[in-house]
Amino acid sequence: MFLAIKEILHNKARYLLVVVTFVLIAYLVFFLTGLATGLARNNRTAIDALPGNYVLMSKYANKNLLSSSLTKQQVDKVANKHTAVLGQVSVVAENTSTDKKVNSNVFGINLTGKLKPTVTSGRMPRNNHEVLADDSVTNEGLHKGDRITLNGSDQKYRIVGFTHDRRFYTVPVFYTTLATFRQLKYGQANVANASIVISTRPFKTIPAKTQQINRATLINNIPGYTAETSTFALMIGSMIGIMLLIIGIFMYILTIQKISMYGVMRAQGIRTRSIIAALFWQILILAVVGVGIGAGLLGITQFILPKKMPFYANPTLFSSIAAALVVMSLVGGLFSLRRIIKVDPLAAIGGGE
Repeated sequence: MFLAIKEILHNKARYLLVVVTFVLIAYLVFFLTGLATGLARNNRTAIDALPGNYVLMSKYANKNLLSSSLTKQQVDKVANKHTAVLGQVSVVAENTSTDKKVNSNVFGINLTGKLKPTVTSGRMPRNNHEVLADDSVTNEGLHKGDRITLNGSDQKYRIVGFTHDRRFYTVPVFYTTLATFRQLKYGQANVANASIVISTRPFKTIPAKTQQINRATLINNIPGYTAETSTFALMIGSMIGIMLLIIGIFMYILTIQKISMYGVMRAQGIRTRSIIAALFWQILILAVVGVGIGAGLLGITQFILPKKMPFYANPTLFSSIAAALVVMSLVGGLFSLRRIIKVDPLAAIGGGE
């Protein structure tokens, strides 16, 4: 390590370029990861919060919650103490005072049952004309106490409280009664249909024209979710691969430039493994500094990003990405290994190979 640090300090300008490369790539990878995580969470946080892992839905819906509809008879056949009924309908919420419109989802639930969300501000709805909203609606101009209409209906609904991190299909969720959901989706509250049934245990009976899936399958079939996450994963993986190539090329060029110096070191009796260790210590130091600065810049960026931007910093995921960047940088150093091992002291000192 001592040899590596001395050489870095002796050639500051040369190694500064390598550090800048680390910073830029690390920052870009972290930023893309944050965006990918944020977009994925915005699709699924309301589903992640469901208390059961088993979902009964209509078979024709192709595992898509937005298309599923269960009849009262289908729901009654599986109803027990382990199940809960959920109704979903996509709506446009409009503030009747400001004409501000927000794309959103309504989740109809038993307000005192298993699907009851955690209230972070205000209270739970008490009747069909009240809703509990995801607190991200405040970024869209809706606030507690506001009266809204849903899908242009004449009926007004009052926001009586907020919950946190309850979004579905990238938009906020409003929680209300099953009767309100049925009125919005089917045009009348006395239609006892639902979208899905959630259960903490596998369903013993699967009614005709329905199917059982797990929560992960439900999430993966949110329209666009899998394509979106796969695209970002490919981009992030490509950036990490590019890091390997760039650092490998950088260190290979620097190795060629130092062949004469390595020849002198070998002639002085310094072992090849000591030279190789110095090379990888250099890469490790440069990678850790560069990735660290990149992470620091991302931390600053979070404070200036618009609240509407779907960005989420997952510490565990970011730590894994940082470790992957450092490891791939070390792998890139292998490109220079053969040149160092084959250094001929006499030829190197004379300027040859």
